[in-house]
Amino acid sequence: MHYSLVSSEAGTLNSVLASYQLQTPVSNLSAEKPPSTPAPGDGKCLPGWWPYGRYCYFTYNGKVGYSWPEARHICQEVNGGELASIHSRAEVEFVRNINYTKYHYVWIGLTRDRSYGWGWTDLTSLGFTNWAPGEPNEAFHDGDVGKENCVEMYHDGTWNDNNCVQKRGFVCRHRQCRFTLRHA
Repeated sequence: MHYSLVSSEAGTLNSVLASYQLQTPVSNLSAEKPPSTPAPGDGKCLPGWWPYGRYCYFTYNGKVGYSWPEARHICQEVNGGELASIHSRAEVEFVRNINYTKYHYVWIGLTRDRSYGWGWTDLTSLGFTNWAPGEPNEAFHDGDVGKENCVEMYHDGTWNDNNCVQKRGFVCRHRQCRFTLRHA
């Protein structure tokens, strides 16, 4: 196979590929761009929640922060959801826009388990990450809650592993609801 590259300061693509075996034929790659935002869902969000795709999001950004376990409990028990899982750059930007707090970074639903590594609390796949440079920096800690096994999102949208007992804001997420309001 021979590949051409218009120009590059690093040399031609041929010289780079010469030392590698291609495992996937180039013809199988798609030039299509993924959609920037998901299609809207057919459900609704309660007041105070923001719709995005098929989900509703709630951001806590008050002056008082919560630990990661406290934030997760609030999302599950009070708000009927889970700490948010984030699966695309567009979703990062959406969460940044609804997180207008000046007080805190926010907890998201990514955590480290000593047996399985990093995973979302809602059990969705971990196909996208947005770590800040040098993060995660405690990749080999045990899985107890006091170490850097929980993930916060900075104001710029990048992620940091942090001690789970730190006080932060948080972002909850749940599937959109189908409900009707009854008038008395």
